Amino acid sequence: MSGLRVAFPDTRKTYCFDAFPSIDKVSKVASPVLVIHGTEDEVIDFSHGLAIYERCPRAVEPLWVEGAGHNDIELYAQYLERLKQFITFELATS
Repeated sequence: MSGLRVAFPDTRKTYCFDAFPSIDKVSKVASPVLVIHGTEDEVIDFSHGLAIYERCPRAVEPLWVEGAGHNDIELYAQYLERLKQFITFELATS
């Protein structure tokens, strides 16, 4: 959701010094968005991916990679399969 929210999970609003206020910007994205997140991400909690997905007006079907962490998500077969589907079909028809 934002850099500050990663460091301080109880943060409920965006401050001017927050490095990555993605949660406030995603609603303005006009192109299709594919959100991919590992359910066992030890760096950025899964709830961040879910919140981004829920706020995104043009979100396509997300990929929640069961068991994937922060630095190994690309090792799961469904990661590349879903990415290819997004690029080939969902972006191409937008």
